[in-house]
Amino acid sequence: LCLLAQVAPARRVRTRRELAPGLYENGVYDASGSYCQRGDVCCHGRDDACTVPYHDTLCYCDLFCNRTVSDCCPDFWEYCLGIPAPFPKASGCARAGRTYPTGATYQDNCNLCTCGPGGQWQCEDHACLMDGELIDAVNRGNYGWRAANYSQFWGMTLEDGIRHRLGTFRPSATVMNMNELQAELRVTATSSPGRLGWAWPGQGHCGPSGAEKLGGTVASDRISIHSMGHMTPALSPQNLLSCDTRNQRGCSGGRLDGAWWYLRRRG
Repeated sequence: LCLLAQVAPARRVRTRRELAPGLYENGVYDASGSYCQRGDVCCHGRDDACTVPYHDTLCYCDLFCNRTVSDCCPDFWEYCLGIPAPFPKASGCARAGRTYPTGATYQDNCNLCTCGPGGQWQCEDHACLMDGELIDAVNRGNYGWRAANYSQFWGMTLEDGIRHRLGTFRPSATVMNMNELQAELRVTATSSPGRLGWAWPGQGHCGPSGAEKLGGTVASDRISIHSMGHMTPALSPQNLLSCDTRNQRGCSGGRLDGAWWYLRRRG
């Protein structure tokens, strides 16, 4: 019994922290980050509560962290000991007076920017649906109209706008090669939708403009004119979106000539 009592202290169970592999086996994340400094913590000896949130785990700011298997915060050596860190510090990327670590991201309108390893922001180059510089350029000119900034379109690419907000595809080559009709248009006081107080329905993040205009207004108007006002149907844009599937893509857009064909043959 006495022998077992003497051996027991030598077989002390090591803590989870002591068994941990260390923070920097796969490289240093955010080597320039201010962790101990931000929390204003530097602890003497060993203090397992002397921690700061670090990435998806914890780092330590006590003297015990500075051992063979390190779990120190990246700024422990400089902030707590006043010596250089034992690893090279990445330059990071600067933006608005702050430095961000490699891999950090931010959204610039419709483009995602990522902090590269060389300390430079690497941004996508999509054309955005809303472009402040283009709006300013248009408004500086004398075009008879002014461009406005529609905040609900901010962050969308031009491709997103065409697919989900316009929704009208170019007709097939066969249709494009057809001869256009020559007609003399008579403009009357009641021809303008603005005078009639029409309101175009909001379509959300869906590209059914062709179906909205054709099913909701244009086709209904043509039927009313052709019947001399005896028929005033309220055609359903949703019917076109749900049922006209011949070369159409629902909320991702469609062809007006195909919608007309559906109305004539099936509608």
